Amino acid sequence: MEPNKFYLDKDELIKKELENMKLNLTKNLDKLPNEELPFMESHLRALYFQSYFLLAYGFNNASIVLGGILLESLTKEKLFSEGMPDKQLEQMNFAQAIKKCREMKTLTDKELAFLEEKNKSIRNPYAHYNQFKLSDGVYCPAWKIENPVEKLISLQERVTKGELTESQARQELIKGVKPELMSSKEFRPLAQIVKSKKEKVDAFNIFLEVDNFVRNFTIKYFKPASS
Repeated sequence: MEPNKFYLDKDELIKKELENMKLNLTKNLDKLPNEELPFMESHLRALYFQSYFLLAYGFNNASIVLGGILLESLTKEKLFSEGMPDKQLEQMNFAQAIKKCREMKTLTDKELAFLEEKNKSIRNPYAHYNQFKLSDGVYCPAWKIENPVEKLISLQERVTKGELTESQARQELIKGVKPELMSSKEFRPLAQIVKSKKEKVDAFNIFLEVDNFVRNFTIKYFKPASS
């Protein structure tokens, strides 16, 4: 038996994806900075634009993860400029790099506080995909359905036959059932739902904060000496 596939027509898939990309870019580019970056090393610039365009295309989680990696790389680049070799930097995580900058007094208290906060709020939970930590304390209305698999199969058959639309099938599924407030602790799938909704709200604010910090940081510490 031939396994199910992600798509049947490659050209049709590409057409739909290009349409979605255009919609996302049209909507999102106006929310993002359009000023050229100050001088920075090529690997930092590459990380910046990966995070930038992931967000523009609508990949919120991936953009946040890359933003955290960019801040870690920026911190290590400052240590490198202070004489620390790459071999030593490669053995450090973000928290250790921040701690080293504090010990060496190479950054201001404000800069250190920003990096520590971002390591705590985005680098660790997003890089390690801790959806339960990110959704902790958030409650949503949920419906407990008896025999959900049987009902879903039956409703899908009616949708296939044209007796119901998908929207009507969803209403039919929860008909007569009262919603209850639940968190991801009570209903595990809510973790991903809450996380995705949270990212749609937070991703642009996070990126703009990172963008502002990166620009000021690179101008202050990495600006080439005048010839």
